[in-house]
Amino acid sequence: MEHFSTPRLIARDWTTADAQGAFAIYGRDEVARWLGAPPRRPAASVEAMQASLERTIAHDAAVPQFGLWALELRSSGTLIGAVLLRPLPGGDGEVEIGWHLNPDHWGHGYATEAARGALERAFGECGLAEVLAVVDPDNTRSIAVCRRLGMTHLGQTDRYFGVTFELFRIRDEAREPGGEASEPGGEASEPGGEAREPGGGAREPGGEAPEPGGEAS
Repeated sequence: MEHFSTPRLIARDWTTADAQGAFAIYGRDEVARWLGAPPRRPAASVEAMQASLERTIAHDAAVPQFGLWALELRSSGTLIGAVLLRPLPGGDGEVEIGWHLNPDHWGHGYATEAARGALERAFGECGLAEVLAVVDPDNTRSIAVCRRLGMTHLGQTDRYFGVTFELFRIRDEAREPGGEASEPGGEASEPGGEAREPGGGAREPGGEAPEPGGEAS
């Protein structure tokens, strides 16, 4: 099922046939090092990835409004990453956004484009008033994406995942006259190109696939 699309991307449900492509994302340390609570390890194998996808598919089917969705290129159907829109674990209904990109596809603006599409869904179909992102303090690429999206930096928090993260928020401009102010410094360009996924699905220790409640990467 397709959840939203942008000029270059389609966000859709995962299938078990995506295991190899998902492993190309979550089997990479460049991605895994930012996801969820420690220990943060890459997916151990395609088989482990498939088992994790099966759990993700079942979880998202139960709450189709939200999810961790596969991202593919409209032009070729190539699986390049994932985008996340899900309630934060341990919160009071707060919803986070996140993105996880295959490193081979960094530097093309896909994370920002996917996140903007997810925000349109959040503020439109989902009727949310605000969306959060939680980002590892050392993940400068995803912090740059948050700034480009116009998110406000709220400081650090250890409320989610038991780990200290940078917390960002964006509000629906239609509900908040004047819109959401971006963090001082504006939409800084990201050295080296595109970020990895913020808010994306956390993975289980031991190389399991995306699970509910991921943090930004």
